[in-house]
Amino acid sequence: MTEAPTNPRDEMVDLANYKELDVRIVAALAGDRDLNAREQTVVERLKEERGESLFSDMLYTLTHKMFPSRQAKTLWAEIGTHRGKLSERLGRDPGVAVATHDYLTNVSPLLKSVGLIEESKLHSITDVATRDGLTGLFDKTTFNHHLREELERQQRYGGALTLVMCDIDHFKLLNDTHGHADGDIALQQVAEIIAEQCRSTDIPGRIGGEEFGIILTAVDAKAGYIFAERLRQTIELKFVDSAYDVTISVGMAEATEENKSLTPDQLIRTADAALYSAKNNGRNQVLPKP
Repeated sequence: MTEAPTNPRDEMVDLANYKELDVRIVAALAGDRDLNAREQTVVERLKEERGESLFSDMLYTLTHKMFPSRQAKTLWAEIGTHRGKLSERLGRDPGVAVATHDYLTNVSPLLKSVGLIEESKLHSITDVATRDGLTGLFDKTTFNHHLREELERQQRYGGALTLVMCDIDHFKLLNDTHGHADGDIALQQVAEIIAEQCRSTDIPGRIGGEEFGIILTAVDAKAGYIFAERLRQTIELKFVDSAYDVTISVGMAEATEENKSLTPDQLIRTADAALYSAKNNGRNQVLPKP
């Protein structure tokens, strides 16, 4: 029986997501290593989808410091020149990681107290630093960074993006009645359901005490409502036989191709207003309805 041909885009899709961009792929983009056919497909897709934002993403992967896209593009060119000079002086190529840190620390001192560590340790430290300690979802700062980047990408290339914000109903009463330990358990269980319902391209985060946000990439308001309603129902059913009832209220906002001037704050305020309408109109519902 002949196997169906492998689609490289399917196999490597996770590497094309910002949160999966690693040092190995950055090295490939910098020309440090040869690419096989599948990796070449990923690199071409990254260049197409990221545009100038890719330079910012690459520097973030190497340094964990964010630079604006245009500045990052200029820095990337300067780092390439600096790398050439280092190669001449050392008689060997130091590689993109060393050249980047040396340039940003010693030539253009934009970084302070930089240390090189193993990539596996770097990933572990970064994961802890960007995640909420209780739920394991992205923390508010990281979530807002992703929202800014995804909105910029949507406005550059078109398509849809929907922001979902949800809040656990009567959470203070739950804490007062059952204690904060049970409240923490409820938060963890809700976060687990959110993570399970999300696609690999979606970005969930804990953005407040009992408030969560989800960035649905390439999803319009109609599809976003279907996702949000399914999430609401799943959480409600999860706690039917629990010692306490847990439901969520949900507000949504869509970024469309027509509104190129929409800011992350405006998108958040729109979704937040819909969330509070859902809470003020009886809770345990999703607004606005399509």
